[in-house]
Amino acid sequence: MNKDMIKRILIYIAGILILALGLVLNAKTGLGVSPILSVSFVLSKIVPLTFGTCTAIIYCILVLIQILLYRKITLAIILQLPLSYLFGILIDFYNMLIPINNPAFPYAIIMLLAAIVFTAIGAFLMVSVQLIVNPGDGYVNAFAIVLNKPFGKVKFVLDLTLVCLSTIISFVVLKHLVGIGLGTIVAALMTGPVIHALDRHFGLSIANIVIASKTKS
Repeated sequence: MNKDMIKRILIYIAGILILALGLVLNAKTGLGVSPILSVSFVLSKIVPLTFGTCTAIIYCILVLIQILLYRKITLAIILQLPLSYLFGILIDFYNMLIPINNPAFPYAIIMLLAAIVFTAIGAFLMVSVQLIVNPGDGYVNAFAIVLNKPFGKVKFVLDLTLVCLSTIISFVVLKHLVGIGLGTIVAALMTGPVIHALDRHFGLSIANIVIASKTKS
């Protein structure tokens, strides 16, 4: 394993840790969770399972959706299963580690902005090094390829679908809205532009690491 491949792996691990932290912070603001975790957050309020466990289950379902859409099983897809399990553990770890819940509105806004930055950095790092795809991005990409539609537009529709599903489950089972709020909307609108800004400033540097690791392997 060459030095650049080690760099890719370390960047990827940092991305996982930062992404999970950002998503948990988003949930702890009390302003609403990120769209990709909205269903798992609601389910964790209904069934006797942790937020992280519900997230891992939903991620595994997203992996299954990719298999159905592609109509084949590849190593790249299968490797998303252990990633889903690990991500669920990280969600529960940060959830337990961070004692803050539903802070006062000014502090919640600060937490939300920090959450968006962390989420964007984590997602950017994971995607940029081109290793194992996050199931939340993998299933969007699968729909985009099968439907021959732009990734951004497909992601918007699927995020909206998850939010609507979460809303329906909340009202049907819990009789009130859970996990959906200002934070959900702001995260959906701001995370993409922050990722784009990161890519504009640091994308080339990481791309060079990826190219170097493949050239020397």
